[in-house]
Amino acid sequence: MSASPLSNSRNDMNTARLTQFIGFLDQEIASAVTELTSIGESSRRHLQKLVYTNLVDRFDSTVDHALLDNVLEDPLLSQGIKSLDQPLPEGENLMLLAGLADPRQKLTDRLQAVLRNDVLRNRHAKKVRKLCELMAPIEKLDPPRVNPATGEITLKFKPQQKTAPCGIQGYADWLYSRRNAVVHGGGSVKMLNNDREQLKNLYKFDASQSVKLSIGSINTATTFYRDLIAMLQKHTK
Repeated sequence: MSASPLSNSRNDMNTARLTQFIGFLDQEIASAVTELTSIGESSRRHLQKLVYTNLVDRFDSTVDHALLDNVLEDPLLSQGIKSLDQPLPEGENLMLLAGLADPRQKLTDRLQAVLRNDVLRNRHAKKVRKLCELMAPIEKLDPPRVNPATGEITLKFKPQQKTAPCGIQGYADWLYSRRNAVVHGGGSVKMLNNDREQLKNLYKFDASQSVKLSIGSINTATTFYRDLIAMLQKHTK
């Protein structure tokens, strides 16, 4: 896919947010896990929920900002331009014609507004798919590639016992659904009915309503996010 006149090549995409997220894993999450292992299991239950939700929320934010940072890259650029159907005020047009305003920055601002009102309001897994399609379009997201026991992303994976969706998008959706159980479960840590329905309809996975989080849950999520970031970075170097 050729780059648009306003965008750089895929190799020149802004991946700073991805690098920052890896730093977050190496420093904050690794440190938090070390501290959790020194605390008794009964005492760390609440803390490990906080670490897990912080991890998933940070990844979700990373996806959002990585998309915003690359809004002038195709296919985001082409899709966003199709949504720009509102005329600019006369004053802004005159400033652009007079060279008093930066047209690239003006386009960036408008496309980011479109992205916030459209793509970033989507379900977490859809945003993950959008980012993968942007940075690594040749990667297959639906076939089984994730080992639920470790969170590792492989070229292919044969599920022995389906404890989670094994496609990349499905696994990301499952991790976020578990986050929702903590944040919106009313203290019961039960997966929301809407999330269970989505997992079943989209990935043919019957998720348990009960959600149990542990240090292992944090570690497998960390491994998955680390492998996913590495996959994206491989295609943008």
